[in-house]
Amino acid sequence: MTERKIVLFSVCRHLLPSDYENWLEQMAAEGWHINHFRQWNSMVMAFQRGKPKKYRFVYDPQVSPRKEYIATYEQFGWEYLGRMASAHFWRMEYEGERPQAFSDQEGLVDRNRRNLTAVSVSFFIFFLAVIAIGLALGFAADSLSAGDRIQLIIAAIFFGIISLALGYIMLLMRKNLLR
Repeated sequence: MTERKIVLFSVCRHLLPSDYENWLEQMAAEGWHINHFRQWNSMVMAFQRGKPKKYRFVYDPQVSPRKEYIATYEQFGWEYLGRMASAHFWRMEYEGERPQAFSDQEGLVDRNRRNLTAVSVSFFIFFLAVIAIGLALGFAADSLSAGDRIQLIIAAIFFGIISLALGYIMLLMRKNLLR
């Protein structure tokens, strides 16, 4: 039996924070555990085989958390697993009723809005890049070599595809702010 499982691009498969949390909980219930989050876990995530456990995971985007952020969660029994980009990850083992990380619906919506804001910023950066490349091609095409024009067109297509994907993710998140 394999003692280690590698999952590639997990954040691309589970776009909503609640879906990502549920996926991590399902993995733990099947005996696959992650004990620490690192910057590159969005691309490559390694799970270790263990005893199936009932964990509640929390995905909490915090760009600049307050000083007492980690201590506050830990006071309530949450185990800090680390961060991936600006998202902090927590877990709590439990039996019976699934523990809530947010005391009310407003806290959950705030978390989802922070995530939506981060995706929106990325969307606008890529969208502006497509516009800038389009303007460069429109105004300076004659002064560019054929190779440079092709590279700019490929970059515009690539950034356009990323913009479309991020736009879709933004719509999905906006529709699911209460989850």
